[in-house]
Amino acid sequence: MSSPKAPPTPDNDNDPVRAVREKIIQLAREIEEYSKKSDLTPKIFFTEFLKRVIAAVGARAGAVWLKSNANRIELLVEQNLDKIGFNNSPNALSANQKLLGEVLSHGQACTYQPGETQAELPTEDMLVLAALQQNKEVVGVVEIFQRADTPKAARPGFLQFVEQMTGYACRFLDRQASEQHDHGVTVGKVAEEFEQFILQLHKSLDPREVAFTAANDGRLLVGCDRMSVAVLDGKKAVIRAISGQESVNQRANLVRKLTDLAQDVISTGEKLAYSGKIEQLPPKTEKVLGDFIQESGSRMVMVIPVFEPDELIKKDDDRARPKEKVRKAVGGIIVEQVSESQPKPGVVDKADLIADHVGSAIFNAKRYHRIFLMPVWVKLGKAWTLLEGKNGMKAGLAVIGVLLTLAALWLVQWDYRVEGEGRMMPVVQKDVFAPWDGDVIDIKVDSGQRVKQDDLLLVIENKELNQQFVAAGTDLAAKDAVRAGLEAQLQRTVDQTERDKLNGQLLQNAAEIEGLIQQRAVLGERIDSLHVKSPIDGIISTFQIKQLLQNRPVRRGEVLLEIKDDKQQWRLELDVQDHRMGHIIDAQKALNTTELPVEFVLATDSEKTFNGVLGEMATRTNPSEEKGAVVVFFASIDPEKLPRGPRIGAEVRAKINCGLKPLGYVLFGDVIEFLYKYLWL
Repeated sequence: MSSPKAPPTPDNDNDPVRAVREKIIQLAREIEEYSKKSDLTPKIFFTEFLKRVIAAVGARAGAVWLKSNANRIELLVEQNLDKIGFNNSPNALSANQKLLGEVLSHGQACTYQPGETQAELPTEDMLVLAALQQNKEVVGVVEIFQRADTPKAARPGFLQFVEQMTGYACRFLDRQASEQHDHGVTVGKVAEEFEQFILQLHKSLDPREVAFTAANDGRLLVGCDRMSVAVLDGKKAVIRAISGQESVNQRANLVRKLTDLAQDVISTGEKLAYSGKIEQLPPKTEKVLGDFIQESGSRMVMVIPVFEPDELIKKDDDRARPKEKVRKAVGGIIVEQVSESQPKPGVVDKADLIADHVGSAIFNAKRYHRIFLMPVWVKLGKAWTLLEGKNGMKAGLAVIGVLLTLAALWLVQWDYRVEGEGRMMPVVQKDVFAPWDGDVIDIKVDSGQRVKQDDLLLVIENKELNQQFVAAGTDLAAKDAVRAGLEAQLQRTVDQTERDKLNGQLLQNAAEIEGLIQQRAVLGERIDSLHVKSPIDGIISTFQIKQLLQNRPVRRGEVLLEIKDDKQQWRLELDVQDHRMGHIIDAQKALNTTELPVEFVLATDSEKTFNGVLGEMATRTNPSEEKGAVVVFFASIDPEKLPRGPRIGAEVRAKINCGLKPLGYVLFGDVIEFLYKYLWL
């Protein structure tokens, strides 16, 4: 709860007003202190409570009403009710009971001002009513009789102050109920809870689990708001567990400031207790404590260093020469209360009680985990327990079985086969290229159509070739006309010199005509070649020819179609990963032949197995996006053992037999190669 606020007073800084304000705050603090005392009866407490509330707000009178065992509201204490005429009015008690009943029903603080409410009031005073609660149940009402001429602006302040002071009274009632309950709890139950805590604490030898148990189960046993456990790693304190949290974020501001506080206190070896006041602390401790309180908001903090336990059996040298041994700290526990500055009953004693046990558990766990290769020894110990009793025979049989298995993996020989994936294709296949640049204007065939050699496949048009052919014809006709004119002129000419000149022109003209004839012949052949014909008998294997080529420009040498002769021999085109090549080459050398047996299955019919013979191999490695570097192999297929109705490009999975190898290598060769590849130094 926040610090008490005084009722509103005039806003100036003169000395009388300041004195009144400080007096009100002092009365509120006294009420808070009274609420923490456990040796007061409710009547004594509420008598002192009522005096101070009336004095703080300057009220005329007040009363505290509590429910009785008969569930009736009865007066517990009052002050000045006679002076305001409450006891002299015949209707005051009944009217007041109605107002008290309303507060008991809704549990809210409220005010009643004469002339501003339809409810009947017991006196002519303004009433301030606040509900008293015990364990979240309304059990009474605090009633303050204030002057009727109280300014309207001051009423919320009076209501807030009375409600805040009533909160302290509710704490007093809760503490009374808690103490009565604690007295009713038997010593045996407390001992049982403590015993369960010790069993859980020493159940594990993992330092993290020990710290987690100490923080969470310890908080429940001690009864604080939060408990943390710090463990020394060398000389450095580390927060290993905080109650209510599964893990600790070492970078969080709260954890870092808690670490600094634990480091400082554990290094001194002395207990630190803070309950609202920092007194007689070293400057460094005072600073780290202040930083932590500011960050956490805790009102009570207690840091208890925990130490390693004393040796149960001392050495002879220690007995002969007894000396005082300084206990070594192994960590600490941090106890916090957020709501109250004074420790709850039993918190300090219980925290001190569990400190030695927490220290012993942390020390034992740390010493256990310091043993060299502890995880290995634990595994060996578990394995050794299998040999106890009848399990020994079972383990012996298991070992014999493992040895026999290893011997079989080493001695038994088995066929080692290298896998490859590929396609089944006809051996005879041709690509049809564009003979010249042009546009495809007519396609005579379709995908999957069977064609004969020299069948027309498609027509390409090259307008430039056509224009050149026409131009050559025009030039040839012009040259023929010139030749005829020269011959006619030669017949008419008698002069020998002129005739020689005409004969020379005729020879030149004849050469030009011959060149044009040859040019026209070449252009004609090129135009004829644009009528693309099939080079072989076979099937058009190119898919969707018309969508691919119709009215499309093509370049000279571009592949237009693929034709494969499925009536002749077939073969497998296999892609084998490059790192498998060593097995194939070794097998070819051992057998002195390149022909190795191949078994393959079709992707569409994996239940049937077919045979082939490995033949040619590519001379270079090709990159593959899926398999990395691959080498292409060709395997021939026996025509009599071809699958029925073989499909061009059908996917196959093949296994190339590379001879006998140990069974272990056949089964685990991939693992062995992986280790060689990635762990080889």
